Parts: sequence; structure tokens; C-alpha cells
Amino acid sequence: MHVELWPIDRVRPYEQNPRKNDHAVEAVAKSLREFGFRQPLVVDEEGVLVVGHTRWKAAKQLGWTEVPVHVATGLSPEQIRAYRIADNQTATIATWDTDLLPLELTALAGVNFDLDLLGFSAEELARFTAPPATEGLVDPDDIPAPPDEATTQPGDLWVLGNHRLLCGDSSNPQHLDRLLDGVPIHLVNTDPPYNVKVEPRSNNAIAAGLSSFAAPEGKGRRTATHHQGLDLARHPEKAKPTGKKLRAKDRPLANDFVTDEAFDEMLLAWFQNASRALNPGGSFYIWGGYANLGN
Repeated sequence: MHVELWPIDRVRPYEQNPRKNDHAVEAVAKSLREFGFRQPLVVDEEGVLVVGHTRWKAAKQLGWTEVPVHVATGLSPEQIRAYRIADNQTATIATWDTDLLPLELTALAGVNFDLDLLGFSAEELARFTAPPATEGLVDPDDIPAPPDEATTQPGDLWVLGNHRLLCGDSSNPQHLDRLLDGVPIHLVNTDPPYNVKVEPRSNNAIAAGLSSFAAPEGKGRRTATHHQGLDLARHPEKAKPTGKKLRAKDRPLANDFVTDEAFDEMLLAWFQNASRALNPGGSFYIWGGYANLGN
């Protein structure tokens, strides 16, 4: 194959080129800058591009004045037209081996090669280089029981990307200021306690004496309405003292039943504290029990 070095302006684009390539020019320019011209442009005998429109545009963008060119002689006008289409279309047929490509990308990343030069988007690179998913040893829907001793302690601040999570007191101005770090808020979405004395109703909690719910006795046991109570009525042995580890749902909810006056004070402290950081016109989404709507 004969290759010549031509002035870039001697090459003419095909005016009816059906391939849209402007969005690819920047990536190809990066590739040319890094690797140089390793494939010549292909032109017809009139100097009109057959193959390489994007590389030609990228070279012009880089300010290059000469490009390597191969003149496709001996082809009919119909063959030139078909070759122009086939060169683009056949390139789209091939696909990536998703087992081997990550190995190649990882090898390049291991020597700090700039993967941006490869033409992949950041999302594609992240997908190809992500660790392979593995089968877990437990049901993915299983939720592990919380530890007896909490890992998080009051005052701990967790920064999760753009999100911040503080273990603190919503009524404490210093805690809220530390959480927000000077950024005003547009919306408060809150689910404060209902002050309705929520009690655990699990068999574990009943057997451990942590709930006032109990198995009905005698003939009246058929009037039980709670399914745990019915279970215990059918299986009295479950009401015996239990040595089983108590789960989160087996434990009473702390501080969920105070006097109306104390509860009003708590609500006022929470909402006043949030209101001072809320942008003018901001909103509250409050999840609450209907019995406390007056509060």
C-alpha cells in the first residue's frame, strides 16, 4: 500500500458523508496527540475523503499541516460510495469481550496510563473496571441484627459523598450547625416520635416480659386479634422465659411516651432548630400520627 504525505488542506471532505462525527473529534484528537497518525486517510483520485473524516477533523483541530494519505485507485464510483459506508458500519459490528477488556484496562491503570485517551466515558470505565460481583453467602434480603453495643456514638459525623449523617440531637443548635456546615436547607423531611408508647409484639419480646401483649387464656383465646397472641395461644411454650438473643424489633422503643407538656416542648425545640436553618419559603414534610395533629 502506497502512502503519501499531503498538505492537510489538499484533502477534501465528502459533502454527503452520512456519518455524524463531530462529537467524536475531541476523543480522536487526544488519541492522535498520544499515538500519532498510524492509519492513513483514504481518498479517491480527486482527493475527496473516503475513510478518515473524523481523523482529518481532529488533525485540523490540533493544527497539523500534513497528514498521511492513501489514494484508493482502481475503484468505481459505486465502490467508493459503498466503501465509505462499509468502513464505518463494519466497525460497529464488533463487541468487547467483557472478561478480557477489564484485564487490559486494569493493566493500563496499574502503570498510571491515562485511560481518558481510550475514548470511553467515565461511566463506561467505571463499569468495566468495577470488581466483579460475587454471590453472597446469605440471602441478600437478610438484614443483620444490630450489635448489642452500638458502633456509632453521639457526635459521630458520617460524610457519604455529598451527604452528611450525624448521630446527634435534633433540638441542639450546635449539632445541627455541625451537620449542615453552613449550608442552608430547602426541605425538612422528618418522622418524629409519635408519643404513643410503641411496644414490641414479637414472641421473643412477650416471652422476655418486654411487652404488655400476652397470649389469651382459656376459652377467650379465640378473641385474640394480634397474630403473635394467636401464635402464643396455639403454642404456649413460646411464652416461657426465652434465652434467645433479642433483636431490634424485640426491644421497647425508648423515650416514646412522655407527658403531653414534655412532648410539646420536644416538638417545639426540634422544629424551631430546623426552621432557623431553612431557606425562606422552604417546606417541612412531617410524618406523624393523626392523634398528634394538634401538636
